[in-house]
Amino acid sequence: MKKLLLVFFFIIVSGILFLNYNYPFFTSKIGRWSVGFSFVSASLEKPNIDDKNVISYAEVDTFLNSEGYYIADPFFIYENNTYYLFVELKGQRNADIALFTSANGMDYEYEGVVIDEEFHVSYPQVFRHKNKIYMLPETKQSGNVMLYKAIDFPTKWQISDTLIKNRRLKDATILLEKNLIVAVGDHMNQLFFESDSLHGEWKESKRFDGPRGNETRPGGRFFKFQDDWYLPVQDRTYGYGSGISIYKLKESMQTISLELVEKRFLQKVPEVEWFNRGMHHLDIQPVGNRYYTVYDGDRNLNGEQSFQIWRTLKYNFYDLFN
Repeated sequence: MKKLLLVFFFIIVSGILFLNYNYPFFTSKIGRWSVGFSFVSASLEKPNIDDKNVISYAEVDTFLNSEGYYIADPFFIYENNTYYLFVELKGQRNADIALFTSANGMDYEYEGVVIDEEFHVSYPQVFRHKNKIYMLPETKQSGNVMLYKAIDFPTKWQISDTLIKNRRLKDATILLEKNLIVAVGDHMNQLFFESDSLHGEWKESKRFDGPRGNETRPGGRFFKFQDDWYLPVQDRTYGYGSGISIYKLKESMQTISLELVEKRFLQKVPEVEWFNRGMHHLDIQPVGNRYYTVYDGDRNLNGEQSFQIWRTLKYNFYDLFN
C-alpha cells in the first residue's frame, strides 16, 4: 500500500510540475500599459526598447488630469510628414480610440479621443486603401467586425462597412494584399477569413484549420520582410500580454498556415519600468529608408503575483489537442 501511495504521489507531483513548467500557476500581476516607439533598419530587427522613447501611463494621467488610464494597442500611419499614432485609451469605462501626433516620430502630442462608442473599441488598425484612410479596430462587443472610414482625417471617423457579421472576434487583422483577415474567437480558436476585396463578402476560410489556446491571438498588423509576410502573435506563457512571437504566413491553393519564426520576439524588459512585466503588441512599417515601430508593454508594481490555475489547465489542455 505504501509503495502504491508513493507512486500515486509521484505521479501527482510530476503532473503538477509539468503543468507549471509549461504555463506557471503564479504569474506577475498585470498592471497598466504604456506605448513605446523606435526606428530600426529592417522589419525583422528588434527595436531598442528604453525608458526614453515611451508615452507612459503616468503621462496619460497628466494629459487627462485623472488617474487610472492607460494606452495600448498602438498603430500608426505616416501622412503629410506626420506620424499619426492611434491607441486604445482605457479608463473606468469602455475603451476608446485616442490620437497622438509627431513630426519626427519621437516627440508626441496628445490630440484627444477620435472614436467613442457605447461598446469597447481597441486595436485601431489604420491603413490607406485606394486613396482613402480606413481603420479596422476591435469591435467584438458589438458582435460584428466593423470598418471605419476617415471623413475628416485624422479626427473624424464613421462606420463605413460591416466586414464580418454576427461574429465576436478579437483583434481582426487584415492583409489586403492577399484579401485575408485573421482573428480569434471567444474560445481562443484562430480563424482566417477570405474575400475578393475589402468591401467584398468575407467568408471563413476552408483552407485553414487553426489551433486553439496560446499564440493564436494577433498582436499587430502583418509586415513584410523580403518576399514573405509575417504576423506578430501574442504569447501567454507567463500570463496575458507577456510576449510577442513572430509567425510567417504560408499559403497555397489548398492551405493557409502560420509558421513560428521567433518565440518571444518581444517580452518583458526588466530594466525599463514601464515594460517590466510583458509586451503584447507590435506595429512596424517602412518610413523613407528606415522602418518605424511602435509597441506596448505594462508595468508590475512591487512584484505582485496572480494565481491562475484555470489558465494553466486550459492552455495545457489546448496544447494537448492542437
